[in-house]
Amino acid sequence: MLRLIAFVAVSAVTSLALPVALVTPACGEDTVFRCGGETVSIGDSRYTVQKICGKPSRSESVAKSGKDKKQKPPKGTTPAASGGKGQKWYYDRGYGDYVYVLTFSGDTLKKIEKSGRGR
Repeated sequence: MLRLIAFVAVSAVTSLALPVALVTPACGEDTVFRCGGETVSIGDSRYTVQKICGKPSRSESVAKSGKDKKQKPPKGTTPAASGGKGQKWYYDRGYGDYVYVLTFSGDTLKKIEKSGRGR
């Protein structure tokens, strides 16, 4: 009887913890970014992000990785039309909160991550 109670208790705890572990994103990287009452997510355009979140605290161009540099754009397209340079936009949420880094490839939001504390 005691074994049955222990099995039921372990099964209950496991069934509650497993769904949470499966949907939790990788540490340090998020899939959505909250701006006021709205959110932006991976796949949104730069226009949409700026419309919802406003101008970033700062931004910078980033070089493509070595693997991406070797790929040529499809025939009939310009480099800008096929993605162009990447950009990182920094949103400093102030003292006690994080600085969020949104990484774009061309016009598409590819990565959202936290980077230290704000000022």
